[in-house]
Amino acid sequence: MLVALGDSDCEFLRDGLLAQPVNAVTSLSFVVVGVWIAGAARRRDAPRATSLVFAALLVAVGAGSVVFHGPQPSGASLMHDVPILATATFVVVVTISRLVQRTTVRHSALVVLLGVVAAAAAAWTLGRTGGALCDPDSVVQLHGVWHLLSALALVLWWTLALGSSPGVGSGTYAGGEQRGYER
Repeated sequence: MLVALGDSDCEFLRDGLLAQPVNAVTSLSFVVVGVWIAGAARRRDAPRATSLVFAALLVAVGAGSVVFHGPQPSGASLMHDVPILATATFVVVVTISRLVQRTTVRHSALVVLLGVVAAAAAAWTLGRTGGALCDPDSVVQLHGVWHLLSALALVLWWTLALGSSPGVGSGTYAGGEQRGYER
């Protein structure tokens, strides 16, 4: 059975440049977050190479998602899925690396991150085609909300895992660079 691209994302598929306009436009949130992280990494005491790789991955996620929800050319699934898989792998590897180093994280910041992730998961689940809150013709698409919350969760994760900020405690980066968190 052949399924149209984005068919499980609830938003009605339209003819034209943007097959799913809400989902395509909200995909740009990953590009915005990636560009912000690239700039922030230069201004903060953060591991630049690692931060720039993460920023590039987020820009690729956003661009691939725009192509997937927008013009949908052949290969759009790969342009969508490969950067997402690479970003998820990156987050897992860096997080495990940080845990091995036994770096502590502010508990309140972690609670906020987990709350955003939970809200994103709820939006994704409830907004899928056939989901309890799926309305294909609505301007408010929960898959688009998932895009926005996931981009926010990824920038929060970067801030906790890699992006140093004023008033943060002490610790060490994966490459031995000094860095830290406060409880």
